[in-house]
Amino acid sequence: MNINEIIKKQINHTIKETDYDIGSKYKGKVRDVYDLDDHLLIIATDRISAFDRVLSAIPFKGEILTNLSMFWFENTKDILENHVVKQIHPNAVLVKKCKILPVEIIIRGYLTGGGWREYSKTGMISGVKLPVNLKKDSKFEKPIFTPTTKAQEGHDESISREEIIKRNIVSKDLLDKIESNALKLFERGSLIAKKNNLILVDTKYEFGLLNDGSLIVADEIHTSDSSRYWYLDSYDELYNTGNEQRMLDKEYFRQWLISKNYQGEGTPPEIPYEVIEGILKRYLGAYEIITGTRYNLVNKDPLTDLNKAVKNLKEELKIK
Repeated sequence: MNINEIIKKQINHTIKETDYDIGSKYKGKVRDVYDLDDHLLIIATDRISAFDRVLSAIPFKGEILTNLSMFWFENTKDILENHVVKQIHPNAVLVKKCKILPVEIIIRGYLTGGGWREYSKTGMISGVKLPVNLKKDSKFEKPIFTPTTKAQEGHDESISREEIIKRNIVSKDLLDKIESNALKLFERGSLIAKKNNLILVDTKYEFGLLNDGSLIVADEIHTSDSSRYWYLDSYDELYNTGNEQRMLDKEYFRQWLISKNYQGEGTPPEIPYEVIEGILKRYLGAYEIITGTRYNLVNKDPLTDLNKAVKNLKEELKIK
């Protein structure tokens, strides 16, 4: 069975919603999170969002992203402990509960995206002063640490490390530790990406503290949703000619919505099968290129296995 047949067969078997009697539930845009006292159960649904709206469900999306994060957590755990306890289902991971720190950490290896827009206005990113007259998409001499605030509403805003310390958001010692580990994680991600003809351009990290004060990395890491990737073999030519880089991310869906005059306001357009297929193929391609391994898609009712996995976890943890 070819990939198009697999997708068509799976189109009506997605995880759009979960509702388990296993602790209090928090519903994010794409993930359902259950609070189990000392742990959290994170279920990546197949929901897809754009412009802060959930717009559709993409077959296999949740499991692909979960397994990509698991690949990266496994390949970086020697640098810093992460929140993973165990994966109980392709879409679901039991993790340690931690206190997520109130700053989001972005490491940038290249001047692009929001960093380029900020630099164009101020000559800085998150208080980091940069040389004048840098070109868009230019590579920094070494990756830079550019934290942002975590806004309750609206967009996150860049903030300098000096301001974080001054406002006592995070202590200097802890911020130094976060920066050191974030740069090491980015270096590891860059080395693995390079082996597979990719550049890890920039990425965001979430850090948390366990009850004993230990620093861990949480949420997701180096996925195609949280990171920007370019193709290595075409970077120099495209940069030297001033053209846009070849990207490996979910921008395809956003651009399709924009072509239909939708950017979050009003009634969203109906997502046709061809676009759903295109989105899935990009997530699948991202996994396979980043990891250098083939992803085996299997037609099934994912909820059947997920229901069993959650039931078994509930019994294991003796949750009534």
